[in-house]
Amino acid sequence: MAFNLSSTDYKSLYASDSDALKQWLPLAATVVLICLSVTWFGLVYQKTKHPLANPPHLFQLRLFKQIDFLRNGVEILMQAKKKYAGEPFRMINELGELLVLPPSHVQLMRNEEKLSFSKAILTDFHGHNPGFEPFGLFAHDDRLAQTVIRKQLTRTLNTVTQPLSSETTFAVETIFGNSPDWKDVRIKDSLLDLVARISSRVFLGDALCRNEDWLKITKDYTVDAFKSATKMTIVPYPLRFLLRWFSKDFALVSREYNLAKEIITPVIERRRELKAEARSKGENVPAYNDAIDWVESESQGRPYDPAAFQLLLSFAAIHTTTDLLCQTLLLLSNEPELIAPLRDEIINVLRVEGWKKSALFNMKLLDSAIKEAQRIKPNGLTGMRRLATQTVELSNNITIHKGDRVMVDATSMLDPTIYPEPEKFDIYRFLHLRERADFASKAQLVATSPEHLSFGHGMHACPGRFFAANEVKIALCHLLLKYDWKLSPATASIKPVVHGVSMVVNPENRLMFRRRKEEIDLESLEFN
Repeated sequence: MAFNLSSTDYKSLYASDSDALKQWLPLAATVVLICLSVTWFGLVYQKTKHPLANPPHLFQLRLFKQIDFLRNGVEILMQAKKKYAGEPFRMINELGELLVLPPSHVQLMRNEEKLSFSKAILTDFHGHNPGFEPFGLFAHDDRLAQTVIRKQLTRTLNTVTQPLSSETTFAVETIFGNSPDWKDVRIKDSLLDLVARISSRVFLGDALCRNEDWLKITKDYTVDAFKSATKMTIVPYPLRFLLRWFSKDFALVSREYNLAKEIITPVIERRRELKAEARSKGENVPAYNDAIDWVESESQGRPYDPAAFQLLLSFAAIHTTTDLLCQTLLLLSNEPELIAPLRDEIINVLRVEGWKKSALFNMKLLDSAIKEAQRIKPNGLTGMRRLATQTVELSNNITIHKGDRVMVDATSMLDPTIYPEPEKFDIYRFLHLRERADFASKAQLVATSPEHLSFGHGMHACPGRFFAANEVKIALCHLLLKYDWKLSPATASIKPVVHGVSMVVNPENRLMFRRRKEEIDLESLEFN
């Protein structure tokens, strides 16, 4: 499977602040020279037995290897995987030095408490900096974010199906319209708008889910924060304060965070007033089935940052869900004959069950198709991001030192010994794997395993995957029943854009669509 890095995307990541950076380049050069010998010395004499796959040349700054990894990460990973044959190795990626464990080590680290996902996010996304508060929230000791997602969001899945489907009806018509003529669209932009709208219905309720200013923030903040965090990481530590002063991207992230606070704070204050008023009158306290109310309940009066919490949900959910939905629809549009059996299953299930609890679970072919799309284009070729909070000795005598960044080689999802013809998009693959005793528990979309790490694995597996799976299925029910789809002539390839070893749907991909008469009225179905 071949991957190509978009040079346009790469340049856009680093060129926007060139004028501002010129002001501090002389100082930067001085500090870099001071740091040069220390950086090289540290790399050469680091106390580890694991080989470094892409070491700097003599007196070469690690910075250049970090940038090189953005362009050639897949090649570096695959060469190291071949060279070190099932053994751990280190490599310099865009964030710094990383210990990569082979797939055979997944079970050894999956529940290791000293390997922290939240601390890795805090560190990699610089959560201590102004505007990056959402990434710091995930690492709070009270684990409020994790509690709300695991306890409230997952527990209420059945009760949010109705608002999800209803908002999808509105959003799909708003975005795609009702024309019977073929239309051409940049599909990622359209689906990002769709997912932002329906996710916001559950996260924020009906008062804010159609607020265009909020929707813009939810779509932009993650991208802007990621760009800024990557810039900060590749710049030597002594110079990072200059980025905070001069970078337009950093100023933009702070503005978006502050605007989020301005939008959401009045809503929360008004809700608190209504609840206090109801209590004082002895009336029933208003209840809201959304994430605003869930975090209010779980915080139990402790102070928290509502804007940071909502932006964290957007970071964790909206772009990754959009990418999965977009990848699935692109693959189906590339082979339109695959859509018919999926439509048949959706119609048959919904006619019998409506939107009951079991309906989405019983769409097993649809489940298989989505998981296959996720397998054939994972979010990245490494997974299970961790930071060692203490030195860890794994059972096979591998030492992970405190402060080490760790990930697992996730290329098993493209391994022909596990998945025959791995380059083929087979919507029946995981449906058939359910029939195998050794794979039955691993074949569902929400299942995690060493063979499929898109949702992670172990104690830090994505807690929102159950919601994401339902959201993608509901969206596809509407999109496949209400529209015909095919590739646009403007789309020559549906290969992803690659940054390092991360892969995203090419934002330039276009699809053709037209309205069709759905066989079943999705809006009239019963909810239970």
